[in-house]
Amino acid sequence: MKNKTLLTLLIVVLSTVMVLSACSGSNNGTGNNNQGSENAMNTEGNNGANANNGNEVDAGSESETGVKPVTFTQYVNYDWFTAPTWMERPHAQWMTENLGVEVVPVQSNGAAAQKLNSMIVANELPDAIVLDRGKDVERLVEAGRLVALDPYLEKYPEFIETIGEETLNMLRSADGKLYQVPNWFISGDNGNGNAAYLVNKKIYKELGSPALATWADLESYLQQVKEKYPDVVPLDFGEIRDGSELQMLGMLYSGAVNGATPAYLSPGGVFGVPNGDELTSIYKDPAFKDTAIFASRLFRNGLTSQDVFTQTRDQIVEKLKNGKVAVFGAYDSVVEGIGREANNVLQAEDPEAGYQVIWPFHKEGIDKNQVFPSGFNTLGWNVNVITTNAEDPEAIFSFMNWAISEEGQRIFFFGPPGLFYDEIEDGVPLPNDAYINRDPKAYDDMKIGEFNWYGNTSYVDSTKAKREQLLPEEAQDWTTIAQSTVSFKTSKNMTEFSNLDPLPNSEEGIIMQRLKDHYKQSIPKIIFSKSEEEVTQQIEEAAEEADRLGYQQILDWKTAKWQENQELMGKK
Repeated sequence: MKNKTLLTLLIVVLSTVMVLSACSGSNNGTGNNNQGSENAMNTEGNNGANANNGNEVDAGSESETGVKPVTFTQYVNYDWFTAPTWMERPHAQWMTENLGVEVVPVQSNGAAAQKLNSMIVANELPDAIVLDRGKDVERLVEAGRLVALDPYLEKYPEFIETIGEETLNMLRSADGKLYQVPNWFISGDNGNGNAAYLVNKKIYKELGSPALATWADLESYLQQVKEKYPDVVPLDFGEIRDGSELQMLGMLYSGAVNGATPAYLSPGGVFGVPNGDELTSIYKDPAFKDTAIFASRLFRNGLTSQDVFTQTRDQIVEKLKNGKVAVFGAYDSVVEGIGREANNVLQAEDPEAGYQVIWPFHKEGIDKNQVFPSGFNTLGWNVNVITTNAEDPEAIFSFMNWAISEEGQRIFFFGPPGLFYDEIEDGVPLPNDAYINRDPKAYDDMKIGEFNWYGNTSYVDSTKAKREQLLPEEAQDWTTIAQSTVSFKTSKNMTEFSNLDPLPNSEEGIIMQRLKDHYKQSIPKIIFSKSEEEVTQQIEEAAEEADRLGYQQILDWKTAKWQENQELMGKK
């Protein structure tokens, strides 16, 4: 019955591909796309028929992969994330049919912190949670709400082999136990990050394709956009993060001095500037001042969105999809739901339209190869934890263990076999005609890759890069090209700055919260300043108030943790 459901789903989705292709006219290569859609339906139909040789996974049994069938609830602790439905995703349906696993999303509804707190107080935690490493994880550990994973490590030895013992040891809590499964962890020192600037190709071409490298180039270009395209936002940025982090400031700061990265400014990140062996106040950093002056001038002159502090992610994406942004910068601009989606929507209407990734902007005199709008951590981005509310935590762990494997990542990221690939060679799913001739927008609508909160960066990035080399240029993936040419190359290894968040109920944690509240109030005042002199005055006042609130104590605490990390990593 489930196989019929899968076949029905994929026929509906891929029928949409054909409709979209037919409606787009000759500019989109309708004939090839239709052929690709038909091939996709045929292969998906075969996949649905052969997935289990007609048998479903018996409840309580383990598949050949070692996964115990389980249905579990999962909460993703981010305001901006809204989970799609599980069974409507082809890769997710494959997992249900072949592994007996189903994930039931618990939504944050745009208020992640409040939702998590209410679930903790009511003792109604979901079975699994995706969240940032640090204070929230340790708060749950102290409250006895998380399941330690150590008892499973001997039974599932491939878990340590895949992630690496050094990485797992860096993820252990103060009690010495492991509670966390990392997401998008990295082996080695390969760059990884999604922060980048995008340029509206059509507007850029119409304005003569001028040089776009320095802050001066950018400002001049934005003035031209403002004059000639009054209905277009010259420069826009991603939404406010964590209630206070202004992406405009972080993105521009990365080009203000050699080696800078947004995490130095972030209250949820380092929140200090490395100077020798110490972390020092961001408010006393000359590069921060230069950035603030530049950002305030752009805002004051109407060269950037006047809603920069209030606009939502959905509003930003809508502007991008309508081609109403000339230059865009964000910490995740090249991922599926932002730049890639906007590019594909525009190109479906006009092959000459869309967005292209460019090298990040920098102040005059800065080395372009020392500009890092992205930061990566070999520990990965965020983590998965299993709560004590789970009825069968081992079953959930067995699924996570499979998910980080090569097979798990292949299904999560490239989809089930028989859909867009039929053969695998040296770990690479060889793209079939359905993938080569796919309609990019309809492909994105399938949301292959969603729910992959267990990402194994080393496998995925190398494999997708190899796959793209097998494709003609017109069939190559926009995100992969953007990452391999720009965003991965402009990403800084930030592993040594891990675990710099104090526990919320500690003395440092209480001070840090006050500093975050202060930061949230100070940054708008700085950006809204009416002159360069006012910017300087606002920064000086912010520095004095931060010192009064105990900023130096936080800097000392973070410096000590930073030095400990360097010793653990053999850098000392």
